[in-house]
Amino acid sequence: MKTLFEHETIYVDPNGTRTDALLVEAGRILAIGEEARSAATDERVVLEGACLVPGLTDAHIHLWGLGQRSLGSPIVELRGASGPEELLQRLRGAALWDGWVFGMGWDENLWGDSRLSLSQLDEAFPNVPVCLRRIDGHAFWVNSLALRLAGIDETTQMPGGECVKVGGLLTGLLVDKAMEPVSAILPTVPESEDEAVYRESVSRLRSFGITGAHKAWMPANRMGMLERLKAQGELGIRLYLFLDGMDPDLHEVFDSGPYGDVDLGVGCVKFFADGAMGSRGARLFEPYRDSGRGVWVHGPELLNERIPWLAERGWQVAVHAIGDEAASAVLDAYALVPNDVRRAARLRLEHAQMMRDADIERMRELGVVPSVQFIHMRSDAAWLEQVLSAPQLLELFRWRDLAEAGTLAGGSDFPIEDPNPWHAISCAMTRRDAKGRVFHVEHALSFKEAFASYTTGAAWARHQEKSLGKLEPGFFADFAILDRDPFSSSAEEIWEMNCLGVALGGDLDLFAS
Repeated sequence: MKTLFEHETIYVDPNGTRTDALLVEAGRILAIGEEARSAATDERVVLEGACLVPGLTDAHIHLWGLGQRSLGSPIVELRGASGPEELLQRLRGAALWDGWVFGMGWDENLWGDSRLSLSQLDEAFPNVPVCLRRIDGHAFWVNSLALRLAGIDETTQMPGGECVKVGGLLTGLLVDKAMEPVSAILPTVPESEDEAVYRESVSRLRSFGITGAHKAWMPANRMGMLERLKAQGELGIRLYLFLDGMDPDLHEVFDSGPYGDVDLGVGCVKFFADGAMGSRGARLFEPYRDSGRGVWVHGPELLNERIPWLAERGWQVAVHAIGDEAASAVLDAYALVPNDVRRAARLRLEHAQMMRDADIERMRELGVVPSVQFIHMRSDAAWLEQVLSAPQLLELFRWRDLAEAGTLAGGSDFPIEDPNPWHAISCAMTRRDAKGRVFHVEHALSFKEAFASYTTGAAWARHQEKSLGKLEPGFFADFAILDRDPFSSSAEEIWEMNCLGVALGGDLDLFAS
């Protein structure tokens, strides 16, 4: 069936090219503008709202956390807690999650000199295991019972992480790989609830105008459910999945190469070079003001061995790298891949938060895709001056330089950050942190540049630039209907953007007002 969608303002690409009609058949756009209007059609749909734009793709998201929170799972929200006292107040009376108290989102960088102590957690919860995940997802704070259940004591050594001690005694703070013994015994979402959590996550993303997502780390045990939903035509968005590069059960999968299609693509393998800045796990060339130089999670030797092997088998590789030394080491590994293989793979640098001049130039030369999350700057810039030197601060969030070095792919990194792409785009334009201060405005982007990262940039980053990210003949009819025109709106107005409906392959879903 041929459907004609009409609206006086349809933006077909992030450059602001306009048309007023889309002719859609079998999920793809056949024609636009006058050619579309003059063709024979089976159905005509006149759309309201301010404008239509290509559907957005979140190029770095941890999908299940979104739906899990929305469905009211017993996860205590700790974001914004002003200190240990408020954090403990929120935890008191919390519903248990299979016998655990579990919270997410604390950030000690907002607490001044205060720190949560093991004794405070033990006093408040002497008989129940407690696990509190830091806002960046790269640290746990746990009580003594949780440490005992995980088999962690003062003698425990965790390469790629740290069981933080003071005076030789555990503090309950576990960073990066040291989190794994606790992660292994935490409750998980029952398989019976997986589908409901996924559907809720997709509903939330679609409410922002998002029609695609790059799932930045995908447990193999959830593949069956996604494949079933795909067969039923009920995925709701177009997914691109990153497999765990350290999963020993996936060797045969890795050896056989990528698979899937535009609806459910499995083409990327994920590694973690380092941790996160807030928990002092990001790996730096020079030390933090108050700590060491961070950690290697998957260090240079491993990356140098695994990445060329995977790229030769057709896999894209995405490596989490936040610190400047971590980013440099990832580029060293990418340089080992033969040029033709590397460029075909479109190897990705996830986060790319802190980079030296020479490495940004190497990124351009190597054809690496910088996958960035603008909203991280809003959260982090307010406290980074406390932990980094003035020269180090100049290496942070260099979006202007990154955009000139490669094709930006934009994402949220939810649940660490807000998944609303219009907030991220607004942040990219203003460079304002959570306190309203401007952080190095010379790296601000225009709306067109930031919007491109969520459309054509995200499509390029998953090898679908001829099918996704635009509303042109041959592309999928994935679009969002907005309540205001972002091409003529201020950054403040874009922050307030509302999505009135989406279409995936021309299948229209108008939201209730």
